Amino acid sequence: MTPTPAFRYDDKHEALAFVAAHPFATVAVNGEQGPVTALVPLVLSEDGQTLLGHVARINPFWEAANDGGKAVAVFRGGDAYVSPSNYPSKTEHERVVPTWNYMAVEIRGDITIETDANAMMPYITALTEKMESHRDLPWQVSDAPDDYIAKLSRAIVGFKLTTEGITYVKKLSQNKSEDDKQGVLKSFENSSNPSEHVLAHEMKKEA
Repeated sequence: MTPTPAFRYDDKHEALAFVAAHPFATVAVNGEQGPVTALVPLVLSEDGQTLLGHVARINPFWEAANDGGKAVAVFRGGDAYVSPSNYPSKTEHERVVPTWNYMAVEIRGDITIETDANAMMPYITALTEKMESHRDLPWQVSDAPDDYIAKLSRAIVGFKLTTEGITYVKKLSQNKSEDDKQGVLKSFENSSNPSEHVLAHEMKKEA
């Protein structure tokens, strides 16, 4: 994640709220042959101390992490290309180049693996309860036959990432002049790209 101070935010509460709102993450560990990644939804504990997830047992990710060690999870929000043509300053001095605006949270910490099929229920129910909570008739794991859930539990592996470090980045043209920021904002607002609309909304909040 970028070290540029202008883009980093130290509000842990806001960072964890971002994670809760964008649960689908890229998780990476160091395997014997190099980095191994998994794309999985993660459930953040109420105290923000742990993340729960699971992968298919055939996924090499859990074997790479099975000896313990460190992992990193990246949660992404809106992102979009920024053209130099969006900057009014382009017509003044032409000292502008393309860039990319985005929002993301990176969480680092220790990872532990659970392979016991009989211990999978917390990993399954945590995600289900989070994703179904807003529905009028939320689906529950108990709605499915016990033998079916038991069969699926044998096909997955759970993991827990203990939060040690959080980096929250919102790159929203904060390092540009007010005129150039407004040029980017106007471009995003007039775009048909939903991600650019998300960034425009965040830029207005930061104004």
